[in-house]
Amino acid sequence: MEMPVVERFTGFLAAERNASEETVRAYRREVERLQRFLRDERDAGDVAPVDWSKVTAADLRRFFCRQFDAKRGDTGRKIRPATAARMVSAVRTFLGFLVAQGMIDANPAVGIPAPRRAMRLPEFLPVDEMEAFLRGIPGGTFREKRDAAILELLYSSGLRVGELCSLRMRDVSIESSTVRVTGKGRKVRVVPVGGKAVRAIGEYLAVRPPARGGEFRSRLDEPLFLNLRGNIGGKSGRGISPRSVARMLRDRLDAREGAVGRHLSPHGMRHSFATHLLESGADLRAIQEMLGHSSLSTTQRYARVNVSHLVRMYEEAHPLAGRGGMSRREGRGK
Repeated sequence: MEMPVVERFTGFLAAERNASEETVRAYRREVERLQRFLRDERDAGDVAPVDWSKVTAADLRRFFCRQFDAKRGDTGRKIRPATAARMVSAVRTFLGFLVAQGMIDANPAVGIPAPRRAMRLPEFLPVDEMEAFLRGIPGGTFREKRDAAILELLYSSGLRVGELCSLRMRDVSIESSTVRVTGKGRKVRVVPVGGKAVRAIGEYLAVRPPARGGEFRSRLDEPLFLNLRGNIGGKSGRGISPRSVARMLRDRLDAREGAVGRHLSPHGMRHSFATHLLESGADLRAIQEMLGHSSLSTTQRYARVNVSHLVRMYEEAHPLAGRGGMSRREGRGK
């Protein structure tokens, strides 16, 4: 029996495009939504095959309009450009795959523009607030030790939350203070881990139980970070999920609202890592390598430096900053 086309498409994404697990799941979800929409429009039933050769650009526009309206109705807010762009990209990539497979003659999604993604940066914490936040996480119970190890590692090494959740026991070396990370496109990089994060991971590993609910050849193949029941999360064998990490971070921030008082996502931890390194004078190329960015322009977008830091650096370093009458600092004192 021939494999269903959606299964072949997801296999293509993983094997040929080196797409991450998150991308494969997201693209599959959008294609399956398109399938259901086309079946509903044609009253074809839930399992009838879709004749992709008859899908037109008008069909796709109706599909996208309905999806955008549905997502807007979920929140009452306008759909984010990044979400809309991902939906269009998933459908366009799938139909391009069908063209390459000889199943359709042309890609009807080619003429449908994707919304421009806004150049938004995640919020980050200043160094003093980040230090206070991490210092305030208790470390008595298994959950507290696990949470402290996760947050210290996110900030210490700038990992994506998906990369952190995919770590196995073998990927962390306490002896060399490094972590082996499989990033986007299945590219592997080795990232240094700071002393505080190493100690937090060591304290967590001292109380971490063996993983349950999965079969592993050895303990080294087990997920590094477990859910609260000490087993693997779901059927994927990835341990704690990105959603659980985001929820845990939110709960930890809420517990210290008076001290932090702002929202921070796991990606904000990564952005804090990059920003603080840049403010401390780290080389942009080194930050790019640690973050796993293929393009330096992406690193420059993440590494935002606050204006006060730039002004202070200018006053201390520029040869003419304090000459010609008065410097900025003198001007502020008048």
